[in-house]
Amino acid sequence: MPNTLADYRHRLADTAGFNVQTVTTAGASQANQVVVSDFLSTELEPSFLGNTWEYQPAGPNAGQVRRVAYQGLDPTTGIITLERAHSVNTPMATAIEIIGRLPPKRYEGRLGLNDLVNKVLAECWTVQKLPIPAVQDQRVYPVGSLFPWLQAEDQVVEVYYRAEGLEPNDDDQLMINWRWVPGGDNPGIEIAQTLNDGDTLLPQLYVPMSRWIFPSSGTGFGLAVTEGLQNEADQAILPMLGMEIVGAAWVFLELSKWGLPDDQASYRQQRAQARAAANQWKRLTLQHPKVRKQHWPSVLTVRSRDNYGYGYTVLTPG
Repeated sequence: MPNTLADYRHRLADTAGFNVQTVTTAGASQANQVVVSDFLSTELEPSFLGNTWEYQPAGPNAGQVRRVAYQGLDPTTGIITLERAHSVNTPMATAIEIIGRLPPKRYEGRLGLNDLVNKVLAECWTVQKLPIPAVQDQRVYPVGSLFPWLQAEDQVVEVYYRAEGLEPNDDDQLMINWRWVPGGDNPGIEIAQTLNDGDTLLPQLYVPMSRWIFPSSGTGFGLAVTEGLQNEADQAILPMLGMEIVGAAWVFLELSKWGLPDDQASYRQQRAQARAAANQWKRLTLQHPKVRKQHWPSVLTVRSRDNYGYGYTVLTPG
């Protein structure tokens, strides 16, 4: 089931350790305050919200992040004082988030949870056939400008084609002979059997999930014009469990950059454990299609930077 940027951010906030989603219960009299009755309590101290950030995903201050003042909570009134003012006073019934440990988005020099969401999506993948319009008798199809992440042969699962005029239920045809053509920032796919104008070349590729999204302004999933989820309602296909497991490694990595030396060492250790769990989840859950070994007379090994989850060199036809 697809999930939005907001869904993923909330799950990473839970993983980091502090996540409150609520609404203001009165209009603020000052631009550096919000009023939330959830924090009316005789048990809370003024410093309860120290080292947290307030975020408004919608409304007149949409997208603005503010650090909560260290002694910023008045538990007798529910007034939360922020370290600096919003653009306008926050009205009643405005959705707000109080996020701890890491800010909701990049702020004060720190990567935020939205940034970590997109880093998780970038290291996970889906397998898709992506269309390239055929050109009469053309043998090499450059792919660098079409698919900027496609830089190595092991990111190609297979190559198919579709002749013009086929019925929707007709199968795509296998391109028997094809090979990878290195080309700096614009590599290509060479085919032995040329196609005609109107045909479609269909390379089946590992696509980073940060590139395969459903933008809130769009009509379905497809290649993103801008990489990553940008708006609250943008969607990706990574299961929520995957965001939690893989995201934990990124959360601990970011936390290890701040605080006391002992705390940093502890977070680095937790990050190592979380990375092992993330790699295991990717190995067991994400797609690993079987690759045809022979699709050109010779073979060579071309490794990508990430090698898409394999811990060893993959021998692929070239």
